[in-house]
Amino acid sequence: MRAHIFHIGFWAMAGTLALLFAPILLWSSRAPAVAAIGLFAKLFRGWLGLCGAPVEYRGLEHVEGLGPAIFAAKHQSYGDGLCHLARNKDLAYVIGDHMLRFPLVGLYLRRAEAVVVDDAAGRRAGGALDEGVDRLSADGRSALIFPEGGLSPVGGKRRYRRGVWKLARALDRPVIPVATNLGCAWPEMEWALTPRPVVMEFLPPIRAGEDAKAFMTRLETAIESRTRALEAEAHAAARQSSAPSR
Repeated sequence: MRAHIFHIGFWAMAGTLALLFAPILLWSSRAPAVAAIGLFAKLFRGWLGLCGAPVEYRGLEHVEGLGPAIFAAKHQSYGDGLCHLARNKDLAYVIGDHMLRFPLVGLYLRRAEAVVVDDAAGRRAGGALDEGVDRLSADGRSALIFPEGGLSPVGGKRRYRRGVWKLARALDRPVIPVATNLGCAWPEMEWALTPRPVVMEFLPPIRAGEDAKAFMTRLETAIESRTRALEAEAHAAARQSSAPSR
């Protein structure tokens, strides 16, 4: 029942806001679309908490005062990007072109100047990243990228792609690895919601040196090891809450 309530509320909120704010898509400025997406993200985070999965941000000391950076985040759930935007609506996000297929969503994302990468392009996706570099260099926004290029299950991972290394090198910005356990509450795209505490944890920044392989290994190790720890924490909290009181 909880999952049904969550999803009905989520999709009703998404559809209502998308239609309500549709006129702002006529603006030439990105600011109205960014504000609308940011509002939806904050409402989503609040709704997620009301449904039993409150979101906590850790490691903010690694972010504050750092300036423009590249956030390389674990991707376990449809809600990952929204949780990041709820904290900082001005993030530029690197997304796959599959996101443009949702009604109105693609228009909002394009108006907000997301960096869109062709999911099927493989190495050819670098062209879109080159355009993103030019745009981000001009406006100074931090960027959010999911190095795996797609959703991974709790306890698992996908191949980490080098686009994050290329982006960080081109912009000469630090990379903030981000671990999460959101998938323990709302896994991937499933019709499920399990009441669990959710953590988005920002890890110490790393620099993208000339050795791409060494950088990617360090990034993957940081994200995956901390994500496994957060998953274990969420499972332990669930067991504790379900244990009979004495």
